[in-house]
Amino acid sequence: MANSIPKRQNEEDQLRFLRARQQTYAQATRFLLAQLVVTLLVPLVGAVLAIIHPPAKPYVAAASLVVLLLDILWLDRRQKTLVKRAAKIAEHYDCAVLELPWNEFTVGDRIEAEEIHSAAKAYAKHHDDTRLRDWYPIEVGALPLLLGRIVCQRTNLHYDRRLRTMYGDAIRAGAIFVVLVMVIYGLAQNLSITAWVLTMAPAAPVLAWAGREFYRQHDTAEPLEKLLREARKFWNDALFNGCDESQCLIRSREFQNAIYSRRSSSPLVFPLVYRFRRAQLEDEMHDGAADFLKQYEQAKSSPLTPK
Repeated sequence: MANSIPKRQNEEDQLRFLRARQQTYAQATRFLLAQLVVTLLVPLVGAVLAIIHPPAKPYVAAASLVVLLLDILWLDRRQKTLVKRAAKIAEHYDCAVLELPWNEFTVGDRIEAEEIHSAAKAYAKHHDDTRLRDWYPIEVGALPLLLGRIVCQRTNLHYDRRLRTMYGDAIRAGAIFVVLVMVIYGLAQNLSITAWVLTMAPAAPVLAWAGREFYRQHDTAEPLEKLLREARKFWNDALFNGCDESQCLIRSREFQNAIYSRRSSSPLVFPLVYRFRRAQLEDEMHDGAADFLKQYEQAKSSPLTPK
């Protein structure tokens, strides 16, 4: 092997970071689910209750106000805190596996070892390490470290963009399906416009969430396209024009800053989507890495490529 990324990523110290990361993201997802319940289900039930039992309207209004405050002051803030913590734990992992220096200016202080241990232990109670091993494609082991590092960072960007694009498209398709069903129902029942609007009203919070979530995922995925183009340019520069270890290390650290910023501020994706699409995404990951390895082997045999 030209580098030890495949071996290092499966060492106990690094797997501990991944366990802690997964556990922290799982906690953040619970807050996301709670947020969806209180911001979508509660208003929906309240609207139906107010229609069925008009005297309950003041209580429904009071409950809606409590839900709003609960979401703003606790659920949303706690979710974002956990996402940022998970991103920082992922940074521990990447710095160790890819041999990158820690950037305190961008990332801040390291997570205390006791906190990582506690989260990793909680994850290990219910899961094994099957899904954590070989986190990055093992094909990068045949590349020099400076090139293997680039491929791994690009894998991060590509994986995230594809997952968010799939998730956003699924949300949009679901929202369109709901609207079509309601339109067909209105036509089949020969409802007036007023009756149809009243029928649609309970679904409004769900459709509003779907539209907002689609654009949030789209707005997160769009900048990743630019980063992927920059990663490809970085790869070509390093492969064909040559750069020494220190120069490539500086540029990789700059890419890592962008990866951390994206991780720490991006909206969550439901784990079910990841599980459903994981096989496809991992096939793409390995195919992409194999293609980069092929380019390296071809360039290495070319007399015009710097040695």
